[in-house]
Amino acid sequence: MEALPKMKAKFLVLLLPLIVFASGAVFATGLTLDHVDGLYATDTIPVGQQVTFWIRITNGDTAHGGVANGFRVYSPDGAEWGATVPDTAALNWASMFSLVFAIKSEDVDGVAMDTVGFGGSYNPLTSVGIPANFDSVSYSITIGPIPAQYSGKTIVLDSSWYPPIGRWKWAGPDAFPEWGGPYTFTVFDPALDVTTDPSSGLPTRFALNQNYPNPFNPTTQIKFDLPTRSKVSIDVYNVLGQKVKTLVNDEMAAGSYIADWDGTSDGGKTVSSGVYFYRMQAGKFLETKKMMLLK
Repeated sequence: MEALPKMKAKFLVLLLPLIVFASGAVFATGLTLDHVDGLYATDTIPVGQQVTFWIRITNGDTAHGGVANGFRVYSPDGAEWGATVPDTAALNWASMFSLVFAIKSEDVDGVAMDTVGFGGSYNPLTSVGIPANFDSVSYSITIGPIPAQYSGKTIVLDSSWYPPIGRWKWAGPDAFPEWGGPYTFTVFDPALDVTTDPSSGLPTRFALNQNYPNPFNPTTQIKFDLPTRSKVSIDVYNVLGQKVKTLVNDEMAAGSYIADWDGTSDGGKTVSSGVYFYRMQAGKFLETKKMMLLK
C-alpha cells in the first residue's frame, strides 16, 4: 500500500496546562466559522494564494476562566500546502487570560501536523477570561498557498481534541461549547478553461445540459455541472406538473456529473410516451429543460 501523501503543514506548538474550576451549570456557548478570506467562490479555495478561516466565539451569560478548543485542517484526498498558521484576533488575549494564553499543534494521525489548539486560563483575582455574552471573531487559521496540481481536491476544517491534553472545554464553570462544523471546501484553479477541455479541471459555473439522446428510448443521460460543493436536486415532471421521479437529491462536491433516467417513476413503474420536463436546483441556480420519451 502506498504511503499517504504528507501534508506540509506548519504550526506553532506549545503545551498549555488549563486551570479547571469548580463545575457549574452548562451555558450556551459555541464556535462557528464566521467567514473565510481568499475564497474564489462559496466553498471554493483558489490555488496559488493563502486562505484564512476566521472562527467566532459566542458565550452565554456566565464568564469562563479557561478555554481549550482544538481544530483540524486536513485534506482527505491528499492536497498539500506550504504552511498552516494559527493566530488570535486582535482582542488583547494577554489581558483577558492573565495567566497564559497560547497556541499549539499536534500530529494526531501519524502523517503530519494537522491539528491546532487554542487555550488559556486566568488568575481569578486579576481577570475574567471569556466574559459573559461575549460574541466576536476570535481565532484565525491560515493555510496555503495550495499548488495548482491539487485542483479538484478537498479541504476540511473540523473540531479536534485540544492537543495534546485532549480537552474541548471551557472551565469556570464547566461548559462544552458546540461546534458549527465540519466545513468542506473544494480546491479550484481559475486558470483552467473547462469549455475547451472538460477533463482539465472543475466547472466555472452551474449548468444543466440537454439530455442525450433526445427523443429517447429506453434511457437517456442528463449532464450537469457544479462549480462548488452544493445541495443538488434533479426531478422529472410530466406535462401536468406532477413529479414523476427524483434523479438526484444529495450534497455533491464540485465537478461534472451525469444522471440517468430509464423512463420509470419513483415507484418503479414504466411511464408512458410523451413530453417530460427535468428541473435542477442547486443553491440559487434553478433551470428546467424538456425531453421526449418515444416507444
